[in-house]
Formats: sequence, C-alpha cells, structure tokens
Amino acid sequence: MKYQYTMVIKATTEKVWYWIGDPEHAVKWQTNVSKTEILRKTPNMIGTTFRETIEENGSSTEMEGVVTDYRENQVLAMHLSGKYNVVDVEWHIEESESQYTRLVVNSDIRFKSFLKILSFLFRPVFKKKITEQLQVEFARLKELCEC
Repeated sequence: MKYQYTMVIKATTEKVWYWIGDPEHAVKWQTNVSKTEILRKTPNMIGTTFRETIEENGSSTEMEGVVTDYRENQVLAMHLSGKYNVVDVEWHIEESESQYTRLVVNSDIRFKSFLKILSFLFRPVFKKKITEQLQVEFARLKELCEC
C-alpha cells in the first residue's frame, strides 16, 4: 500500500529535520515505536542500521532498518523489514516560505505471509487503520515542530 502525505509546518527546516532526521527521535512522535536502537552509524548516515521495537494491541515486534538516502535538512529515506511487513519511507522537506516548511512523505508498506492475503481481502480496513495512525503521528510531529 502506497501513501503520500504533504503538510506545511510553521517551523524552520532545521527544526523539522531535528525530529525526522534522527531515527532515535521516532519514539517521540510515532505512535507505535517504543524503542529505537542504532546498530551501526556511518559518517554520512547512508547505510546506518537500526532496530525499532513496534508495539501494537499489547504485543511487540522488531523491525530492522537501514538509511538509504540522507541529505541533511532535505531528505531522509529508510528501508525497514520485520516479521509482518516491509516498509520503504522517504521524507522530503523544503522551505516554502520564511519560517514555514513543506514536508512530503512517501511510504510503501508491503505485508508478508498471511497478512499479504488479508491486506488484499480487507484493503479498505487496512488502509483506514494506517491512514488514521499516520494522521495522529503527523499531528504530533507538527505539534513538536511548532512549539
């Protein structure tokens, strides 16, 4: 399932980058990320590997991630893989006006095993749940950036 989300944040690109440019900050605004651990950090961040603990409905799972693109204050892209899904996500930020930043997020979520079949059968339900979660997360991200 592919998603694109665009929002304008009343903050500088540096402030927005502070919250999205470091995988360890995910626990502050992503609703189901309870822990992020950097496994190997590279000098230019591309190739940096990390592990996230995802908690949902009382259970947890881990996802391994790698930074696939990193341009400070501009682009962060990651590939994550876990037991149930694979996610590719890319954040683009650009200054739209003085003190305003435009954030564009593209993500592609691919389910594994039995969830792959369920996602085809219950696509509207899956999409609605993911969309609601992303709206909460992006509202929290905006709140953190604008305070």
